[in-house]
Amino acid sequence: MNPRPISPSGGPLLPRLLNAVLLRRSFYDAVAADTRATGPAGAVVCLAAIARESVALYQLSEASQGWGLILALIVVFAILRWLLYASVMYPIARGLSSQPVEFKRLLRCLGFAETPAVISLVGFLVDDSLFPYVQFVVAVRSATGERTRRAILIGVLGFAAYLAIGVASDIALHGPQAAPSA
Repeated sequence: MNPRPISPSGGPLLPRLLNAVLLRRSFYDAVAADTRATGPAGAVVCLAAIARESVALYQLSEASQGWGLILALIVVFAILRWLLYASVMYPIARGLSSQPVEFKRLLRCLGFAETPAVISLVGFLVDDSLFPYVQFVVAVRSATGERTRRAILIGVLGFAAYLAIGVASDIALHGPQAAPSA
């Protein structure tokens, strides 16, 4: 008897997270196809952001009453970052993919690709070096339906564009720094 496949949009959260972190292509394919998985993907993004900032949140809770506001801001900025990242990746994926790419498919897959940060909250089982592989290969491959090589190309170009936007916004906000005069 074959075990029932894990649904990305229903059931217990832990099996979904484990399937995502284990890079199970069938799970990411199911994420890409399941229109009800956008909410759970967003939840993963929020949990990942909280997990990444858990030490700072704990320190704030010890020192201040305003940690609840900081928690809400972490969640809001995580959702905005997720939407921005998918928006940057989307035109690149559409331009390089040989098949039509839907924005929400990409959004869902990139959301579940943040699972290693959530899993790291319960233990140091996942190395941070796994993030690029999860995000650039499995998520993009499933969202676009492309082979691994093209998914790597799409992911690398998308990440480069995302970084370029970050650098450009940093320069725009802070301007070029003048060298100190002697």
